[in-house]
Amino acid sequence: MEMLKIAIEREREKNMLSDKSEVLSGGEVTYQKLKEGGEVTMLPSFANEDYGEFLKQAKKMDIPVAAIRESGKENTLSVFFNVKDKEAVNSIVQGIVREKMKAPEQTQRMITIEKEQVEGFQTYCAEHDIPVNFMETKSDVKCIFNSAYEKQIAAAMENYRQVQNELSKTDIKVQADIRGRPKIIVSDTEQGKRLSMNFCTKAKLERVLQERLGFSKVKALEAASVLLKQLSSEQKKYFLSGSRQLEQMEFYQKDIKFENENVLADSFSFAKMKLPDEDFLRLTITDSGGNFVVLSEKNIDREHIEKNIRAHLKLDDTETVKAVMEKAERLGFVEKPKLTKFREYQIERETQSAFTVRLENTVVRLDLSDRETAKKQLTDSFGMSSAKAEKIIGKAMKQSVAKNLLKKAREIIASSSDTIKHKKLDRGSRR
Repeated sequence: MEMLKIAIEREREKNMLSDKSEVLSGGEVTYQKLKEGGEVTMLPSFANEDYGEFLKQAKKMDIPVAAIRESGKENTLSVFFNVKDKEAVNSIVQGIVREKMKAPEQTQRMITIEKEQVEGFQTYCAEHDIPVNFMETKSDVKCIFNSAYEKQIAAAMENYRQVQNELSKTDIKVQADIRGRPKIIVSDTEQGKRLSMNFCTKAKLERVLQERLGFSKVKALEAASVLLKQLSSEQKKYFLSGSRQLEQMEFYQKDIKFENENVLADSFSFAKMKLPDEDFLRLTITDSGGNFVVLSEKNIDREHIEKNIRAHLKLDDTETVKAVMEKAERLGFVEKPKLTKFREYQIERETQSAFTVRLENTVVRLDLSDRETAKKQLTDSFGMSSAKAEKIIGKAMKQSVAKNLLKKAREIIASSSDTIKHKKLDRGSRR
């Protein structure tokens, strides 16, 4: 799910760069809105040419959907929808397929494949940007495709037969070691290679097979499916747990918590990760309703991040925004607020609408959106004149929520240091 959030964030960034605002039409919604309707699933390798009709039918049936085009794919889309609408979506797809089969000059083709073939076959088609649709029957699955892709489908079938032939020369099983711990043993007689590894998830096994035995993605997937049939119900639970997407990450840390953090941030989930094709970390912040925002080490501008947090997490409460930003700041994804001095007063702009003023041990937090109240709080708290209060408010408003002063950063580093200097060990009496 985190990888999906990042994919959606990349789409957001792309739209921002192209200066286009998101327009929702028909049954199409954002992924965030879709998440509000419950668990989400998807149709990979959906034909781009069929999406218009699909969207039209989804709108008629009041079914929300979202579509994302993967990089480098021109013919296919990944279509997302709520699990509760799966039957309705299947009926739309089957309706489209039936209509296509009525097309003159047999522009559509159909082949029959086994149910066990679907995942590997669909993966191959997705990798090669081949649009396909599937219709499941009681005994098998029908694969429907445009006749223009007949050669590509023939290649997909040939690849499947070749993979099955290679796997017939490969022995894969689970075997207990001398301590009774389950091990996955893979013996490839064709290559003369043998692999032994601790029992793990399906996603990890597929990755290891590709890295250490040189299996293709489809072959690794099919090999894992062969092993799956041999497992007990308890083993299957663990084997199928975890996310394939997480296996693709170089680093992943979820549900990050700090001691004594603001309670207003408790309802948000923070996860930090790094992808193999990126040289920076990302942070996802998700609320209980499925709304999320993705932050990046590349852009820690406080003003920009606050706008994104308010927009994508749908937050209006300044205190909650401040709590979320404080935690993101501790994780290194938001720059520290700029600190300005006006005579003996320290002025710190925390968010677009809030700032604090300090004088020795007195701290007053003010709302910039209510200038008159802020002025009164300053005069009451510090006994200053109305003119001085106006100047302080002006200083706060000029701040762009930008980089923190170097002095403050040094103070923080110094205060957090636990270096022991000039210490002697007291060994006590030697008598």
